[in-house]
Amino acid sequence: MSSQLVVSINSDADDFRWCWLSDGQVQSSAMGNLEALRASLGNVAQQAWLLVPGAKVVTRQLEYTEKEKKHLRNLLPFQLEESVVGDIDELHVAIGTPNAGKVALAYTDKQWLKGIFTQLSNIGVEITRCWSAPLLLPLQASAPAEPVEPALSETDADIENLTLNPFATWVLALDNGQVNLRFAEQEGFSVPLPLISAALEMLITHQKITENLPYLVLRAGDQAELDLLLKHIPERLANRISAQHLAEPWELDFDGKAIDLCQAEFSQRLPLERWMKLWRGVGILALVTFVAYVGVLGFHIYKLNKQNLQLRQQMEAIYRSVIPNGQSDGPEKRLRVKLQAMQPKTQSASVMTTLAGVLPLISNNPDVTVKVISYSADTGDMSVNVQAHSFNSIDALRQNISAQGYVAELQGVNAQGDLNTGRLKISKPQH
Repeated sequence: MSSQLVVSINSDADDFRWCWLSDGQVQSSAMGNLEALRASLGNVAQQAWLLVPGAKVVTRQLEYTEKEKKHLRNLLPFQLEESVVGDIDELHVAIGTPNAGKVALAYTDKQWLKGIFTQLSNIGVEITRCWSAPLLLPLQASAPAEPVEPALSETDADIENLTLNPFATWVLALDNGQVNLRFAEQEGFSVPLPLISAALEMLITHQKITENLPYLVLRAGDQAELDLLLKHIPERLANRISAQHLAEPWELDFDGKAIDLCQAEFSQRLPLERWMKLWRGVGILALVTFVAYVGVLGFHIYKLNKQNLQLRQQMEAIYRSVIPNGQSDGPEKRLRVKLQAMQPKTQSASVMTTLAGVLPLISNNPDVTVKVISYSADTGDMSVNVQAHSFNSIDALRQNISAQGYVAELQGVNAQGDLNTGRLKISKPQH
């Protein structure tokens, strides 16, 4: 089972104690300032439980109605306004477990607690649970060595108090000059040792206990401290001490019902900050790589754009050397069109051959007169408009041309009086 880090802070904000727990047993412990705690962790991020001084946390019990149960977190803090000095918004209020119309509260200075959380966060310690130190004292049921018959009370309030809790047990622990007192599952406080006698008397008065005084369980780290604590117990409670224990400061009830201060804005959230610290190096490397990639890509784009501009300028200069005036858009396309128009077609080489083969045939027929000759370089076709006194003369010319290996088509004949006009399309055969 993995060890759990537990950190305890005294009234001095730079006075810490810490230990490692495994299966409820203390594996190791130490004390010192914040830097000492950082050094002991080896700069490794840790999750921890935090104990804060009881003098910094006030606990009390309030009543609520069943209709208010769903809205306790919003309603209960404002019930404290009349009994709290200062602005209620400056307090962090944690709520215990509601039961039978009553609920315990624990509140402390919000900025003070936030400062502690920040200090620990800065050294890589994430607080997942937080308690007031007195509320972790182990409660234990106590019974008198000899049965004591409850005395009859003179008031109804005393009768009700005896019926509900005839034998209460309070646990007191002396620790570093402070006495931690837990008098209920979710209520407790701390006072300096010289004030514990007065604090017990005031608590008895506040709880309206007239008979059946609570039993006391005393705890301390050594016998000298235990004897010192015993001397400060009020005389009328001296015979109510049911047990005395020598206990280490870390022998606490971490699994009890103490109010966890990690609520509202102090509640445990996704450890984004811890994740960010873990991945910070990778993120910085990724960012540097991305910036370098974008920089190189941008440089290449700039270089290519510059080369493209130079090419365009060269093309424009060449285009203007060929066509000084006119449109300059799409010079490459326009030069290609002009170059294509200037290049001879493959069929143009055969025009003289066609004329040499066709014209003698026409001249041998005295009845045929040539009116127009046209030649298409694109297709290699020749068109000849002729006139004759009879259609037979034109058709005979066509046949003679075809006999020479050409393809001759008669594409229309028009007769006007005794003259016939026709047009012959002559082309070389396709091989």
